[in-house]
Amino acid sequence: MIDDRMNERASSSAPSRELLLATHAFPGEYIVKAFGPGTQEFRDAVHACAGAVVGHARVRSAERATRSASRVCITLTLSVETVDDIIGVYVKIAAVPDLIMLL
Repeated sequence: MIDDRMNERASSSAPSRELLLATHAFPGEYIVKAFGPGTQEFRDAVHACAGAVVGHARVRSAERATRSASRVCITLTLSVETVDDIIGVYVKIAAVPDLIMLL
């Protein structure tokens, strides 16, 4: 289970535990979108964060860059077992340098 410190850090970006439990069936799929600079470093960091929580085999991703390629939206489709998987991914990605937005 995720400790209270992780819940505090995720509170600004992750949906509440109660909302997730009320609206999602577990196990199942969950989509997270991370917006940031169009650098390989940002891409690698986002993928590493998600993989560290749920395992790389349980992460599918797609990207959409701006025309200038200066910014990118990374859409992660996660195969999650529990609500803690979702909150854990939000906590990790929220700490990625240069993250602009996390949905």
